[in-house]
Amino acid sequence: MGISTRAAWVSLGFWCLLGLGVPAESAAPEALIVNLYRGEINGTLLSAMTADIIHSMLGPPSAIETPETPQEGQGAYLQYHALGLAFRMHQPGGQAPPQCWRVRIYLTKTWDDKAGTFFLPFPGRLSKQVRQDWTPERIETEFRQWYPKSYPQAQAAELVNDQQMATASQGEYRVLYLDLSDLRVDFFYAQTEQRLHAIQLTLPRTVKPAQR
Repeated sequence: MGISTRAAWVSLGFWCLLGLGVPAESAAPEALIVNLYRGEINGTLLSAMTADIIHSMLGPPSAIETPETPQEGQGAYLQYHALGLAFRMHQPGGQAPPQCWRVRIYLTKTWDDKAGTFFLPFPGRLSKQVRQDWTPERIETEFRQWYPKSYPQAQAAELVNDQQMATASQGEYRVLYLDLSDLRVDFFYAQTEQRLHAIQLTLPRTVKPAQR
C-alpha cells in the first residue's frame, strides 16, 4: 500500500474517530433531497462525495466499517442510521481521497446487527416522491421511460444478502433496476411485506473493492 493511500485511510479513520458518538442528525440539513436520475444528494453528485464532503453535509457517521488491511480499491462503509443512509467508499488510487461509489437509502426500519441499532426510514425527499408503499407496478409505470427490469431471482438474492440487506426482512425480494447514463438504480421490494424496502444508487468504477 502506497504512502498516499495509507495517508487517505488514516485521515478517514481520524475524523471518524473524532466524530463517532456525536449524533449525526444534529449536523444534518433540515431537508435531504435525493435526485435519483443524477445521483445527487442536495445537489452534490455521488461521484464528487469524499468522506470529508459527506461529513460536512451530514455530520459524523453513527458507525463505520473499514477493511482490516486497507488496499487500493477497498472501501469503508459510512453509516448514518438516523438518516437511513449508508455510503460505500473506495480508494481510486494515487493521491485521491476515498470517494463514494454507492449509497443505500432505507425506506423501512431495518436492524443492523453489526452496529446493534436500526437504520430508520429516510426522512428526506426522493425523485417522484417515491415512498415505501410503492408497488413494483408503480415503479415500472413512473420510471417507464428508462425501461425498468427485474434481476433474476438468484441475482436478486445475492444483492439482498449483501451486508445489512440480509437482516432487513424475511421472505423473497424482487429487485428492479434502471440503467441510466452513468448510474444504476436498484429498487428492493419486499414481496411478503408488500413494501419498497430500500433504494441503492451505484456508480461505475474502474477499480472494484476486494470481496469481504
